[in-house]
Amino acid sequence: MSDDRNNEEVLLGVVSHVLSFTIGELCKYSFLLAFEKELSDLKGLVKADSIFEKDMELLADIKDPAVQLLLGSVNKVVDHIQIHLIINGLDEYEVMADEVCHQHASNNFHYYIDEGVGEDYESLLLEALDLYFSLMHLIFHTAFQLRLKDIDLPDDVLENFYFDFLDVLDNNLPTEDKNAQLLHGLIVTLNEDASALAQLT
Repeated sequence: MSDDRNNEEVLLGVVSHVLSFTIGELCKYSFLLAFEKELSDLKGLVKADSIFEKDMELLADIKDPAVQLLLGSVNKVVDHIQIHLIINGLDEYEVMADEVCHQHASNNFHYYIDEGVGEDYESLLLEALDLYFSLMHLIFHTAFQLRLKDIDLPDDVLENFYFDFLDVLDNNLPTEDKNAQLLHGLIVTLNEDASALAQLT
């Protein structure tokens, strides 16, 4: 990719990276929770942030409803990445190899996502619940960038950020941007999963 792209073109790539980071965090907590119970014998042998297919297969038969809920969220995000790539005519490998998009997505990610400190199942479960909201804020930030076609959000936008975020959860923030619409839909879906996870805490 050339370096003379406009903000919108770069941000279309940023979306894929942000959603990839989202998958990584959901997978990490799936493993961390599983390591405390059904996969305790593999703790320390498999990296919690692994998204390799052979490692993910280990989670398929886990009965823990929290783990299954997280995996369900992973599948939903994967579907949204594929839809995003299709509707924008993007090549997945080309986008994921784009260092500029990766850096902007990384900046967004590190602004919202904290390193977990949970050391037992209960604390990890609460962290997983907090993670959902952090990820939803991350995705909303990216959607906001798309709506404004601006990588650096102005201060006045950030002042109303959380009010607008709540409007998204209520399906009350219309936008004509198809990519922002897609991300808004994902936020609503992840919020439903967060509510279901809250019932398990």
